[in-house]
Amino acid sequence: MNVFWVAGESSGDRHAAHLIRELRKAAPGWKHAGMGGDAMREAGCELTADLSEASLMGFTEVVRHLPQLLRLQQHLLDEISQRKCELVVFVDFPDFNLRLAKKLRKRFGRQVTLFYYVSPQVWAWRKGRAKGIAKLVDAMAVLFPFEVDVYRKYGLETVFFGHPLVGEVTGSGDAEKLRTKFKLATDEEAVAVLPGSRAHEVERLLPQQLAAIRELRTTREEKIRALVARAGTVSREQLERHLNGFEGADIVEGATYDALAVSRVALVKSGTSTIEAALVGTPYVVVYRVSPLTFRLAKLLVRGVRHIAMVNVLAGREVVRERLQNEARGDILAGDLLAIWAGPKRSEVIEGLREVSSQLGKPGMAKRLAAWMVDRFGGEQ
Repeated sequence: MNVFWVAGESSGDRHAAHLIRELRKAAPGWKHAGMGGDAMREAGCELTADLSEASLMGFTEVVRHLPQLLRLQQHLLDEISQRKCELVVFVDFPDFNLRLAKKLRKRFGRQVTLFYYVSPQVWAWRKGRAKGIAKLVDAMAVLFPFEVDVYRKYGLETVFFGHPLVGEVTGSGDAEKLRTKFKLATDEEAVAVLPGSRAHEVERLLPQQLAAIRELRTTREEKIRALVARAGTVSREQLERHLNGFEGADIVEGATYDALAVSRVALVKSGTSTIEAALVGTPYVVVYRVSPLTFRLAKLLVRGVRHIAMVNVLAGREVVRERLQNEARGDILAGDLLAIWAGPKRSEVIEGLREVSSQLGKPGMAKRLAAWMVDRFGGEQ
């Protein structure tokens, strides 16, 4: 069987890579190609396009790069046709992937099986999409248990085997070993900074995250070091430009979970990173900024959802503080970090993160899903 993967963000790249590895064990006769990043390539997927070609943020950025995105979709359609792919796996990235799915249906009808992995957040915004997605794809694998009923009520075969990050997200050593790894002095505490996986996110978030740490340093007696996690889709040069002149900061590559584990608190961009931080268990504050136009459009489309951070959605209350747009400001963020630095509020957040983590299933999700896919979609094994 020829399988084609479409991932457009670093989180999707990692999720797809875990699943590809398990599929190569369960079905060694399957061939994997598609759009993705380094993780998918290392897992054995032949990349026909790099996810950086499609990784944009917000409505205004998409409009500006629309001709580029249309050319990319046409390229992927041609690759799927030339490779005679029987199965296409869409990994999150809904605006791009759902348009591509419609073009595939128009071109191939039901000759190609369409499988969606990591559901769009239809329960949060543009809820009418769920019915359309159910008609468009053949099956769906979701990461959160409550999402199953969202699609099953429309007749779509939907499965939940747990969250792929459970069992994958851990610090690699005990506290003292991690402190040694990051060269933290005895009188020094770390703050993990996760500014996002897109250049636009970093530009909007990192200056305010660093401003928060500067402000925090004026109120805490201990020294504070910033551990800035670099996503594979963000250049080191971009981070270095923001850190120029900022004392006491390190760029962390390939060790985000360790950076979270060794840190007292964290500033985390909204998205998959909020689940990663929850599984590590470090108290954190969620930050997010988009263009004013994108934010206004999002407010019109979102109905009935009070939170953007998935940990808060799952808990049904605010476990971690969310700061959006103009509230994602250095002085405000510093106050939020100070509130969870010690004391009852810190303990409350840690307990809430444990509660949410328990809802995400057991380790081994990718292996279970791979076995289901082999049984469901067949093909040479």
